[in-house]
Amino acid sequence: MTSKIELNALSMLRSAELTHDMETKHLTAMAGIAVEMEFAQDTIIYEKGSRGQALYLIEVGEVVIETEVPGQGRIVMNRLGPGQFFGWSSLFPLERKMGWTRAAKPTRVIAFNANRLQSLWRANHELEYAIIRRAGRDMANRIKATRQQLADVLTSNNT
Repeated sequence: MTSKIELNALSMLRSAELTHDMETKHLTAMAGIAVEMEFAQDTIIYEKGSRGQALYLIEVGEVVIETEVPGQGRIVMNRLGPGQFFGWSSLFPLERKMGWTRAAKPTRVIAFNANRLQSLWRANHELEYAIIRRAGRDMANRIKATRQQLADVLTSNNT
C-alpha cells in the first residue's frame, strides 16, 4: 500500500525541475524511502565539516547555504526554495559539508536517507546514473551562480 508521504514525495519529484523527466520506476523507488521533516526558522540543518545524512527536496520554505569569509563572517552562497534539492554531498560518503545549511524560514522537506538511496543504486545502476547526472547539473548551476555573485561583489567594490 502506498502511504500519503510516498504519494506526496512522488508528486514533488514529478514536479521538481531536476527530476520531472526521470522514469516513473525511479521516482517511485525514491518515493518509497522518503520521509518528511520540518525545520523551524534559523535551524541549522547541517554544519560545515559534518557528514551528510540525506538528500533533501524543499516542499515549503527557504534554505540558505552559508560559508565563512575571513573578516566578514558567514555569508549566504545559495538561497533555495520549493522544488529545489540540497545535500548532494551526502551521496558521496567521503565528502564533508563545505558550509552550513540553515532554514531561513519555517521549512518542510522530503528527505531521502543517503544510505538507503545508495542501497537502491546497488540494485539499479540506471537510477544511480540518473541521480548523479542531476546532482552534477545542479552543482554546476550553483557554481555558476556563486561565480556570478562573486563577480557582482567585486564589480560593485571597484566602482
